[in-house]
Amino acid sequence: MRVLRALLATVAVAGTLLTATTAAEAATTTHWQLTYGASKAVGTIAWGDGRTAGVSGTIHAVSGFRQVCFWGINGGTSTPDTPCWATFPGVDTPFSDSLTINVPGGVNTIYLNFSDQYHHEFDQQRCTRSGCVAG
Repeated sequence: MRVLRALLATVAVAGTLLTATTAAEAATTTHWQLTYGASKAVGTIAWGDGRTAGVSGTIHAVSGFRQVCFWGINGGTSTPDTPCWATFPGVDTPFSDSLTINVPGGVNTIYLNFSDQYHHEFDQQRCTRSGCVAG
């Protein structure tokens, strides 16, 4: 009987730990949106192992060329590249890229910038694991 109780207790603890892991993983995705008039870019950031974050989304342009550029930082260190994705009116362009900072803590903040071909900035977001704010 003791063995059965111990086995049931072990299963209950394992189930709780599995549920906690699932909830923690769900908190590692941040949603973002950039807009300018009817043009917009929307997507998510999948925060990885602490050093890497994946940025994906779709750009929808209405009245002209639109681009999204993004970069990550951690203190005074930034990602070596600034990926940019662009589209023209009437074309919805999906994109996906990753950012890595090889220092302890890795990517902890990502800036997303929405602009035209002349780099006139329309909207910007600053995102962390906790969410995004105008930045």
